Amino acid sequence: MQRSGAVAIVLTALGASLGGVLLYRDRLSPELQQYRSGLAEQTRELSGEPESVSDGAVAQRYKARRAAVEAMIADLRRLVAAESTLTVDSGYPRNNIPPHYWTGPSRGNVGPFITLTRNGWWATMSNTLTGIHCAVAVGGDTTFASAQQGEPWCFGENDWRGAR
Repeated sequence: MQRSGAVAIVLTALGASLGGVLLYRDRLSPELQQYRSGLAEQTRELSGEPESVSDGAVAQRYKARRAAVEAMIADLRRLVAAESTLTVDSGYPRNNIPPHYWTGPSRGNVGPFITLTRNGWWATMSNTLTGIHCAVAVGGDTTFASAQQGEPWCFGENDWRGAR
């Protein structure tokens, strides 16, 4: 009898607990749903790739670097056209191009630094925003890496030091 009394007390307590949970379930439902949605969101964040706070700044820096390299390439292509026109007009290339042939580099670009060779010329250019440099070579004895004659070739700061 003592055992069945203890079992009855335990069953009564369990029934009361279950009844209390069912009774207060509607009150707890919004809080539980909010907890569950927060937990689901945290699980999604942990399962995906981590997102850094500085990703936006890094993307802006790479975008600025790409724009600087594109500006140097465009300036060197304009320089090749201007130097070719000057060579046709005067009979020889020069390291100082008159303004009516070429108006100068784009904003942020430094150079060009033109070096005349026996059979042509080459020029280098840098930019204030990046450590990347670009160069172009025109003539028989001038080449940069695998670039074709008259096509700009860009390389990093370490490569530039090794090329000197």
